[in-house]
Amino acid sequence: MNSRCAAICFSLLWSLLTWHCHLQAQTSLASAYAWHFPAPDTIRQADDLIEILRNEIDMVLNAGHLAPIRLMYGDLYWEHYFLYQEPGRILITLAWAWPYLTVEQQQEVLNYVENELAATNYAPWSPQFTMPRDEGARREWYNAADIWGVDSNFGDFRPRLHTLYGFWLFCYRSGQTDLIPLYYNQAKSFYQLQHNRAKLYGDICGHLAMARLAAYMGDDIQRDFAIQRLEVELQEGLDIENKHAFARDGFLGWDAPYNRSPGSPMYESRKDGWIYRGFIFLNMGPEVARFLRDSCYQQVDSMHQYGKNLLPLWWMMQAPYFPRWTGDESIGVPSEAFGMYHPVENWILDTPASQLRRYMRSSPTGIGDCYWLEALAQTIEAHSTSEVWIDVRDTPFPDIVIGQSTGSHHIKKPVIDIRLAPNPASTSVAIEWVSPAGGPVYWQITDQQGKLMSANVEPTLPATRQIMLAGWPKGAYTLSTYHKAARIIENRIIIVQ
Repeated sequence: MNSRCAAICFSLLWSLLTWHCHLQAQTSLASAYAWHFPAPDTIRQADDLIEILRNEIDMVLNAGHLAPIRLMYGDLYWEHYFLYQEPGRILITLAWAWPYLTVEQQQEVLNYVENELAATNYAPWSPQFTMPRDEGARREWYNAADIWGVDSNFGDFRPRLHTLYGFWLFCYRSGQTDLIPLYYNQAKSFYQLQHNRAKLYGDICGHLAMARLAAYMGDDIQRDFAIQRLEVELQEGLDIENKHAFARDGFLGWDAPYNRSPGSPMYESRKDGWIYRGFIFLNMGPEVARFLRDSCYQQVDSMHQYGKNLLPLWWMMQAPYFPRWTGDESIGVPSEAFGMYHPVENWILDTPASQLRRYMRSSPTGIGDCYWLEALAQTIEAHSTSEVWIDVRDTPFPDIVIGQSTGSHHIKKPVIDIRLAPNPASTSVAIEWVSPAGGPVYWQITDQQGKLMSANVEPTLPATRQIMLAGWPKGAYTLSTYHKAARIIENRIIIVQ
């Protein structure tokens, strides 16, 4: 009897250990990206951009709650095209703008956000898929006698879990974490209803948000569930065609996020060669962009360059191309383009701040033009002297120093540049080193448990180093680069498939 009990206990223990190891293996990607967020230190040479941002946010505050914006680039009244109709969408914009606002503006923004969260139809967890289109101040620069399409089903299946990320992002960047317990149960219920549809790169951030909110609240079960969902979507996201497939088809065809618009399905063959299908990147945050840079760089770069060749002036307000974007005969590119092109330029291609600010020579399409304003705030942060990825579980978002507008113009440049070949890496990774101002650097690669896998003994000068990965277990590894004083310059993730 005792031996039988011992055997049963051993079997249960072995099953538990096997399940634990399996769980660890299945969350390697998620654990690499779930908990860190970029924080700049000192912003220089961006005073003019900060002033523009403050003026734009003043218009939002003065207007009060904003209705979705209706874009009319065609000649048929039934071709409805609305932006920013997801409840709570403005929170992402206000979160990015927060560090660059005056103290008075920050207090007004806090009041504004509290009002949005308290209104059932405007909060991220609203039971309605879209906000009422005839409630609130008009975003358009013009006055219209009629707002056609108020009762249409446009965008009913477009992603919306990114608004949960906006709630977390505002609480974190503003330091208003006291809001989390007030709305946690509503956020959790909303996530449980929407998590299956959070598949596109821009909506995956909803899984990040839920994990972080749950960790703050000590809800380990919900945290682990969100991390597992994040892992599934990142693994699937190693091939961007998987994300295009969902954007085009949804689960059942009729629930496709971007191929079910009145008179304007985005993936129909008639639009091939006319429209850039960067919808999979809309609302993307820096964490998922970092994943794409580490694991899918060539795929994203190839798609992005095609998009730039197709619409070179994507950054120009209502660029007068004929892409059939908002309707069959429509002319003009909406500011959705900023939500598609700019995050890739900024976070994946590491485009210099001097070039990013050139894109901001455009102007917003209306009041509270979220994609444009977020690009403006992120361009401001590209003017930082350095950037560190901090653990959001134990590090509050730090104060950002606004430097003087004197001295040489800072150009954002990555300390290291990693290209994976093949992509994702399977046998080796080529690392191109760019030496920082301090001279030679040291580096090391560790697994997710901190085990040292590879390191240099002598300092590295600018060079390309080929590191063989054959025999390494599948998973995520951290490449850390150090100054000679042992201060971390940057951490990057290497994925072994």
